[in-house]
Amino acid sequence: MRRVAELAAIVVIALFLFAALTPAAPEGTAAREYVVENGVRETGAVNLVTAIYLGYRVFDTFGETVVLLLAVSGVTFLVEYRR
Repeated sequence: MRRVAELAAIVVIALFLFAALTPAAPEGTAAREYVVENGVRETGAVNLVTAIYLGYRVFDTFGETVVLLLAVSGVTFLVEYRR
């Protein structure tokens, strides 16, 4: 009986996730249109994904890298300190 309930739950979740997938493309926004029109020219990248990642989000990516470095350094310091 438990297996049937688990299988039913999985089927219901799968049906919900399948229904949530919409084949329609999202509507355009002003930011999207701006990046599509000016992204390659402003950043100099050939690929638009690269233009967004390295051109527009470079400071965000750099900040994430610094946070990750500080976290790893802190954990390393604490592990060495306890020895």
